[in-house]
Amino acid sequence: MTSWVAIDFETANSLRGSPCSVGLAKVKEGQIVEEWSTLIRPPDGHDHFDAFNVGLHGITASDVEDAPRWPEVVERIVQFAGDTPFVAHNAAFDMGVLADACEASGLPVPDLRFACTLVIARRTWTGLLAYKLPVLTDALGIELPHHHDAGADARAAAHVMLAALKRQGTPALADLLAAHKIQMGSYRDGVRRGCLYRGAPPRKPFPDANPNADPDNPFYGRTVCFTGSLPGMTRNEAADRIAAFGARTVDNVTQAVDLLVVGRIDPAKLAPGAKKTGKLAKAESLRDNGHDITVIDAEEFYELLAVAEG
Repeated sequence: MTSWVAIDFETANSLRGSPCSVGLAKVKEGQIVEEWSTLIRPPDGHDHFDAFNVGLHGITASDVEDAPRWPEVVERIVQFAGDTPFVAHNAAFDMGVLADACEASGLPVPDLRFACTLVIARRTWTGLLAYKLPVLTDALGIELPHHHDAGADARAAAHVMLAALKRQGTPALADLLAAHKIQMGSYRDGVRRGCLYRGAPPRKPFPDANPNADPDNPFYGRTVCFTGSLPGMTRNEAADRIAAFGARTVDNVTQAVDLLVVGRIDPAKLAPGAKKTGKLAKAESLRDNGHDITVIDAEEFYELLAVAEG
C-alpha cells in the first residue's frame, strides 16, 4: 500500500450526510500525483446551511445551487481512488460523511478501506498537546494556507501521512499501521470497522455514564473537562450527551482528565494579564510533565459527537 488517496469533506450543517465540498489528493510512491475538488449540492433533507458551518468554510447555499449532486460526486470519488485506501484527518468523520450521504441519497455505501492521520499522529508525535490539522501541520512545517478548504485540507493530510511514513522509515501504509498497532478501517457491505489504535488497555465506562455504550466511540471511558462556551450548547447538555457514550465530565483539570474541550473564550473573564484560561494552562503543564491529555476545540468536539452519534 504505497498508493492511497487523501480525502476531506466540508459539511453544510451538523448532519454528517450534508457534504458541500470535497477535496482529494492521490499519492503514489511518496508523491502527490493528482488532485481534484468540487463543491457539492447536499442531498435533499440535508441541504440547509448552518451559520456555524458557514463560518468555518464560507460556503453558502447559493454557492452550491449549480454544483453536482452526491450520486455524481461519489461515483467520481470511487473512480479517482480505484482500489487504493483513503486517508483522512479524523477519518471517522469524513468516512461517516461519505456513508451518510450515500444513505441520504438512497445509495449503497461503496466498499472501501481507510486510515486516519489523527490516530497515526497521536502515536507518531506523542509530545503534542493538540492534534488538530492546523496545529499538526504547523508543528511539522507543512503548508496549510486555507484550513477548511477541502482541497487544501486533503493535501495537508496527505503530507502528514507522508511525514509519518518517513519517520517510520517505510513507504507502505500497512507497515506503518502495524508498527503502531492501528487497525485499518473499512466499509464492507455497509458495515463499518473503524481505524483505531489497539495497543492500549480497554477503557471502562464510568458508573454514572452509559455502561452499554459502544467501546469504540471517541468518548468511551474518558474524563472530560470543558473551558469556555460551546456554540449552541450548554455545558450541561454537552455533559449529558457524552455521558450517553460512556464518558464523565468534571469541573477542573486534574491528572484524571484526558480530554479538555476549549470553547469560545471571553477575554473579560480571564485573569488580569492572562492569555488563556487556567484550565488550559493546567493542561499544558500536565502535558509538559508527561500526562496524556489532549486538547480539542469546539469544532473538533462537534465532529467527535457526530462520529459517536452516527
